Amino acid sequence: MKEIFIKYNPYQLVTEITIDGQKLKKNSKLNFEDRRLQEWVESLPDLLFEECNTKDFKITFHGTTPDYEDMEAMAKEAEAKGIHIELEHIPAKEIGDKEVAIQEVFDEIQNGPFEELRQPDVIKAFDLAKSKDFEVNVVATMSAGKSTLINSLLRQKLMPAKQEACTATITKIKDNDADCFMAKVYDKDGTLIQTHTELTYETMEQLNANPSVSRIQVEGNIPFVTSDDVSLVLVDTPGPNNSRDPEHKAATYRMLSESSKPLVLYIMNATQLAVNDDYNLLSHVAESMKVGGKQSRDRFIFVVNKLDDFKKGEDSVEAAITKVRDYLKDNGIENPNIYPASALTALNIRTILANSDDDNDDDVYEAKGKVRKFNRNEEMHFEKYAPLTPSMRGEVEDMLAKAVAEGDDNQQALIHAGIVPIEAAIRMYVQKYAKTAKIKNIVDTFIKKLESTQSFEKTKQEIATNRDEQKEILAQIDVIKKKLASGEDAKKFKTQIEQINYDKEISKLAQSVIVAAQKKITKQLSSTDAKLSKRDAESICQVFAKFAEGLQAEVQVKLENLISNHVKKNAEDLLEQYKKKIAELAQDVKVGSVELNPFELMQGDIISDTSALISKMTKSERVKVGEEWIENEDRKWYKPWTWFQEKGHYKEIYEDKEYVDGTELAQKFFAPIQELLYENSESAVEYAKKQTALIKKEFAKKFDELDAVLQSKLKELEVCAKDNENIEARIKETQERLDWLEKIQNKVNGILEI
Repeated sequence: MKEIFIKYNPYQLVTEITIDGQKLKKNSKLNFEDRRLQEWVESLPDLLFEECNTKDFKITFHGTTPDYEDMEAMAKEAEAKGIHIELEHIPAKEIGDKEVAIQEVFDEIQNGPFEELRQPDVIKAFDLAKSKDFEVNVVATMSAGKSTLINSLLRQKLMPAKQEACTATITKIKDNDADCFMAKVYDKDGTLIQTHTELTYETMEQLNANPSVSRIQVEGNIPFVTSDDVSLVLVDTPGPNNSRDPEHKAATYRMLSESSKPLVLYIMNATQLAVNDDYNLLSHVAESMKVGGKQSRDRFIFVVNKLDDFKKGEDSVEAAITKVRDYLKDNGIENPNIYPASALTALNIRTILANSDDDNDDDVYEAKGKVRKFNRNEEMHFEKYAPLTPSMRGEVEDMLAKAVAEGDDNQQALIHAGIVPIEAAIRMYVQKYAKTAKIKNIVDTFIKKLESTQSFEKTKQEIATNRDEQKEILAQIDVIKKKLASGEDAKKFKTQIEQINYDKEISKLAQSVIVAAQKKITKQLSSTDAKLSKRDAESICQVFAKFAEGLQAEVQVKLENLISNHVKKNAEDLLEQYKKKIAELAQDVKVGSVELNPFELMQGDIISDTSALISKMTKSERVKVGEEWIENEDRKWYKPWTWFQEKGHYKEIYEDKEYVDGTELAQKFFAPIQELLYENSESAVEYAKKQTALIKKEFAKKFDELDAVLQSKLKELEVCAKDNENIEARIKETQERLDWLEKIQNKVNGILEI
């Protein structure tokens, strides 16, 4: 048995591995560098087997509980492949401990000797890092129960819920633990058009029906989390089959893309799978889940809603979940996290039954019936089917045991209805990914400010303690000041920026996006029947239109990401080079990056008149519709020579029937779309050129700002070098300040240790 020790720090993304006490070789595939555990944990058994040539291991894991639970899941899967892994856990400091330590360090910094560490920009950076929003995007096709599920999470009716598709706006609900909900309402241009201090269901209905409303920003209490941890934001997005704003569809695809990491609740109707609107979205989800390992799968929670509509003895919950799993697999999604639920039952328990006990009320009577159904029928205990981690399952089971002990039938049914496990899964994701990232951001904010302050303080100390070299120091300062005045360094780097040209690279990548889209169109073409009735042709044009809308949004987002990731990144790299040159004196300069406004590439009504297109392509052909018996009237008894003739024959009947050539229709339909795709790849390149020019202009300003900061620092050093009267006092002061900085830095660095 091989002894494996793994220490994993989720805050610093550092993994240390030894085998039988020996460090790994440099070329070992087990050197995971700065990759998150969830990106490599599933491949660990195979890599260990390849490295050690054995299938028997004891792994001692030093890390957090959520990460250890992923190790447990890995070991269980490895056992099925014949690789035995014995696990032992050395617990690490958990997130709660670190959040306390962070606040203590911040308070100490604010009471410390450095005025520059108490500046508004420092406090703002800390507050921003501390209160970072974490989005949970809720996506669904029509009639899946998306709004009802959101309401069940909010524990009140706020979002309009109807049988027809009703979400026509993007609504963001941010948790702030307030007693009531308030809202700001924006139009398509981002202009604030309404405010509501006490938001109601009726108001939300009106806003959703208002064509002027594009986005609603809501704040209030999301009960299953606290805003002290992470500011959770529930995002209700228009489905693929309903959006009056083309940008909304792009926003949905943008959220699903592999470059984005929000949690996604994908709501599915258990009674209505395989709707056409699912296809594009699910294929996009599949692409995202293949990038980033386990985290990419963890961030997609597939909620199978309305499972309580099945009748006992006629349908099986387990069979329904298997059907969903197979359906998702057919769409390229492997090992999905499927959570069965009845959102309406959960909502009714949390609203109707929480506020009334009147059995004469029809709604109350119906809700109580659902409570009895869930509590009496063990198959309806949805929490059993949820893919909960051990700690999550323990949390849910404790809640259930308490409800049973207290005789709380409503709470028991609520847990069985599947919403409570979904809430637990959201909290776990936040803890595992969002909180660790937040802690790292806060600590990084501290470290950058402290290092820059320390660097400058050391420089002042060196100047004070080296009075014999006063002339040389002043000469060096003078040289730097003159270089700055001449602008030589700035000019050099500005020239480099002007030479940025990523046209060829962007063109190549844009082409690859278009080729991928072209393949999807080809697939649609190949699946279209050759001959269609006019009615079928009209129906398939509707399918084509939804497909085209999804494709246009997908391509738009991919081209946006292309520009953002390549133009902006490279420009920022140049800025970093410049910052490094003056790092010792001006590290505390915070240079923000240019925000690229999303561009709208692929909007517009591509197919304006499908009926006209169909009419133009309607053809006619003679089609055999039946047969008619024709008697041989020449055959008579009195005509012996006719006795051996046929009694008659069948005459084929033909009619002229109209049909539409399906292949030709598909080709004509997609021809302008294909042309538009290529046009927009060119537009993306042109847009990139314009953005590059704006970035160059903005960064040139930043260089000037950096030069100004450096000039200020040099002036302060010059004063320090010329101050001969207070040398001893200055040396003492700088040493005390450096000692304080070192103490604080040790505390800050310790926060990220496990």
